[in-house]
Amino acid sequence: MKRKCIALLLVMMTVFAFFCSGALAAERDSISVNGHASAEVAPDMATLYGNLEKRAAVAETARENLAKDMAAFKHVLLGQAIPGEDIQTVRYSLQPEFSYEKNKRRLTGYVARADYKVKIKNLEKLSAVIDKSVGCNFTVDRVEFGLNNRSLFENRLLEEAVANARSKAAVVARAGGRSLGHLIHASFSTTGNATRAVNRNMVMAKAASMDMVESTPTELDPGVITVDANVDLEFALE
Repeated sequence: MKRKCIALLLVMMTVFAFFCSGALAAERDSISVNGHASAEVAPDMATLYGNLEKRAAVAETARENLAKDMAAFKHVLLGQAIPGEDIQTVRYSLQPEFSYEKNKRRLTGYVARADYKVKIKNLEKLSAVIDKSVGCNFTVDRVEFGLNNRSLFENRLLEEAVANARSKAAVVARAGGRSLGHLIHASFSTTGNATRAVNRNMVMAKAASMDMVESTPTELDPGVITVDANVDLEFALE
């Protein structure tokens, strides 16, 4: 009985080893490659960040004066065909201000502030939006250039990256006397600078030219945006 059990155990171990070796061989019977594609794309939209701020001795006066500037600012944006859904008040505050003298705090007034994020989907409107906004007391913090539909470029680059990876895998397979089989596994990522920022000093320096030459609009260089796509693919070998 004991000998039969040992014999059965040996048979089971042999069968198990056979299947394991077959599985390992199947796992090795594939090729893993990576593919890459990159493109420099001209931005077609911009996001404007900035704020309106008013100070007064009385809180209600600061609030009311800011409300007037906010209404004027929105009127300017709507006049440039910027839809309401692209105008976002990201922060609003009304706070007291103090001065400190000889370790004593003294109330000096109140400051009301509204921070904005404005999407400008037509770059031809950007210069006019900046110039007219500055004219109604808007302070520009920065401008970020971007793409209205980044996914379109990413999808195109992913197709190119897959083609790049498949081509390399096919070359290696042919060199080894094999042919490329079905796709076993795939992973991907898209990287690159999603936006290109122009900081406050650059924007305000450009806008300051209005004081010297009233008819000269603010012009910013959007440059290009780099979009990258990377894929990791595993193919079966036949």
